[in-house]
Amino acid sequence: MRTIIFIFDIVLIMVFVCACTINVTVYCKTKHVRQLGMGILMYFYCVNAIIIFMSEFLVRIPFFQGTYNVLTYLGVKMICGVIISTLYLFLTADVLEKKFGVFHAVVLLPLICVTVYVGDLNASVRQHWIFYTIRQIYLAGFSAYFFLTCAISREPEYRMRMKQYLPTFILAGVFAGMILIEDSLVIFHFQYVVNTLHLKVFMEHNVSEDLFFVILAVKVIKGGFAKLTSMKEEQPLIEEKHLKETGQEAAAVAVLEDLFVTKFALSNRQRDVLYLLLKDKTYQEMGNELGLSVGTVKFHAHGIYDKTDSKNRSQLILKYRNFYEKGRE
Repeated sequence: MRTIIFIFDIVLIMVFVCACTINVTVYCKTKHVRQLGMGILMYFYCVNAIIIFMSEFLVRIPFFQGTYNVLTYLGVKMICGVIISTLYLFLTADVLEKKFGVFHAVVLLPLICVTVYVGDLNASVRQHWIFYTIRQIYLAGFSAYFFLTCAISREPEYRMRMKQYLPTFILAGVFAGMILIEDSLVIFHFQYVVNTLHLKVFMEHNVSEDLFFVILAVKVIKGGFAKLTSMKEEQPLIEEKHLKETGQEAAAVAVLEDLFVTKFALSNRQRDVLYLLLKDKTYQEMGNELGLSVGTVKFHAHGIYDKTDSKNRSQLILKYRNFYEKGRE
């Protein structure tokens, strides 16, 4: 049994390291804050897995006994719990196209206070239950925040953009309940689990939480690979007719336009919509020119805003101009 748990811990750590590395790499190429947030989240998943691994296997070594149990394990578990919940909220707000502000910070205060107050090795069973489950209450709350925001929105395009994130937040809500139930059963029936089922070696794990972490990590890895692949496949294209019409200056502009597209990993269709946005075309005019519906044009436009970390057309145009000026210099 110990061998199985040992391999399980190592695989968890490797998955989280891979997910973290891929997303930090994507962030370095795109400068998209969401990728950095997911990379940091995967890093703290990894730290959490390492601290559990140490408590299960390295604690038998004299060097890791004593102070490690009292300070290191408790301190890192508290820090990881708060930071992971903070990152959940940050990523939820980013997906919902909301700025992470004072309101979000205030929402996190009860989590921090309860975690610090209850985080005591000599606490009662009920206090231990609160310590381990308050994060799941917050996770369920973040999922509810997503659904409530989508429900009260009156913009069909906004709801359409949010639809792609729907499975992830349903998953978060379901697993928040599963983790809460598992923690409750194990904590309130701890002696039965240890003495009767002989699962003492596995007492630091929550299987539902580990499964949730792995599913998110796999989704993050797939998303990161997809972005890296699209960036590699997107090569700068300079149309000959523009070169003939406007000469060398237009050629330089075209190269810069393509570099902008490549940097932010825009698809071919998003590139077409980008150029029309820069010309200040209306959505109807873009749809007529590209042979698309207005709703589809808006979908691609908001995809561009998402990838370039722009909130609206004005910010996108400003970012494009700054990119152009820097390239020209």
